[in-house]
Amino acid sequence: MPTRILVWNIQSFGINKFNNPYANRVGAGMGGLTLQQASVQRRQILANVLLATTPDILVVVEVSSGDSYPNSLASLTGGMSGCVDLLTRLRGTPALGGNSWRLVPPLRIGRGGIAESMGVFYRGQTGVDGAAVHRYFTGPNRWNGGYAGPSVRPGAAVPNAYPAVVVGSPDLRAMITPPGTALRNIPAAALHNGGLPENQVAARTQFQFANFTNTGPAGNIDYQQFREPYMATFTETNAAGAVQRNISVFGIHSPAVTGNQQVFITYLSLTYEISSALGANETRVLCGDFNLNLLDANGNNANQYVGVTALGYNPVLNPAGGPPVNLDAYKGYFATHIKRAPTQRTAASKFLWSQNGGNQAFYPGYEYIGSRFVQDFYSIDNMLVRPAAGAPATTIMNPVMGTPFNGVAAPVPGNPPIGTLPMGNNFNNVPMGMVWPQQPTANNYPGIGGANRLCGWDNYGRIYSTSDHFALYAAV
Repeated sequence: MPTRILVWNIQSFGINKFNNPYANRVGAGMGGLTLQQASVQRRQILANVLLATTPDILVVVEVSSGDSYPNSLASLTGGMSGCVDLLTRLRGTPALGGNSWRLVPPLRIGRGGIAESMGVFYRGQTGVDGAAVHRYFTGPNRWNGGYAGPSVRPGAAVPNAYPAVVVGSPDLRAMITPPGTALRNIPAAALHNGGLPENQVAARTQFQFANFTNTGPAGNIDYQQFREPYMATFTETNAAGAVQRNISVFGIHSPAVTGNQQVFITYLSLTYEISSALGANETRVLCGDFNLNLLDANGNNANQYVGVTALGYNPVLNPAGGPPVNLDAYKGYFATHIKRAPTQRTAASKFLWSQNGGNQAFYPGYEYIGSRFVQDFYSIDNMLVRPAAGAPATTIMNPVMGTPFNGVAAPVPGNPPIGTLPMGNNFNNVPMGMVWPQQPTANNYPGIGGANRLCGWDNYGRIYSTSDHFALYAAV
């Protein structure tokens, strides 16, 4: 049975993103809502994506954290509180698996101005009775010390359980063990930390160089101006307890460093934990925001991941054909990053609508994909799987257009990724007389009032406010 993985760079993820307690209103841009009301609407977008994907593992990228060095645990900021809040909501939603949800205690990655964390959530059980898959967090590190860390490699220190709740701090033990359930031991045959209780293991944020002259690592690797990956490992068993698979997940969020961003891929390829031989029944997944555009300016595969594809990793977003004549339409199928709505809405803009005179905005991109700062910056999130077994079911969870991208009759020119999961768009109040989404080309400019409504908070605005990235789903 494939494992359903959802990765999402939720911009500046923290408690106020989806559960803001404040009832005051701010300036223009939120439809006159209070901060609390706006957060509820963002939460509905989050819920729609989760309900459409029903993931087994959820990786939230860009969780806010300060620099907690030398401690391992993420700092007690809005990111940590946001993870706890999301865990509580997942456990309270039976349609998503309810009380089976668990959270890897969030650790800090990066130092100084690039410090942040990741939220790696997982279902301890998928399915029921004899068909159930049981999923265990296995590290690969161990927890040593008190509340704040550190996370250490096996053999470096005696493992300790996460401490009992500290007043004013989140309950780390409750992250691993849902209410009303017993603490579990990792299966003895697991690839990592077999036999240990789940609450004695930790994610890994310090990695080693691959030593290509022998089979072992060669000291710690320094990612320098780039943020290191976030590694969490899992073991899946059948209902009888027999190990079926080991999954190693590497959460990725490379900073947008000026210069040669390709250096980050080189660091990944030289990381022992990524490049070494697979363990027994192991699948490795690199997922997140690589800040590298998948396609070049002409719509061809830019081969950005060649350093790790040479190791046997296969991107789930991977151009299967050449770019068609209509490049604007083609690149919209690969988009995971979107622009802020334009402040000047005129007939010279193709944002969500076509210009008068036949200058068209094409489905599914409609000119909202990309960035205000970098040309052709629109397909920067991905998931790479090793071993590269076939083509896993993949969908970019696009709440602007809805999924799958079936607005153009098959076969779509260039054979772009259409997606497999159904999810409606999240527009609430489309201007009267308009149809959204408009397929395969947008209507002509609808006038200032209609433009404001289409780009306003009820429609595009609250989607962008949730994140400038779309979530990416794959069953691997």
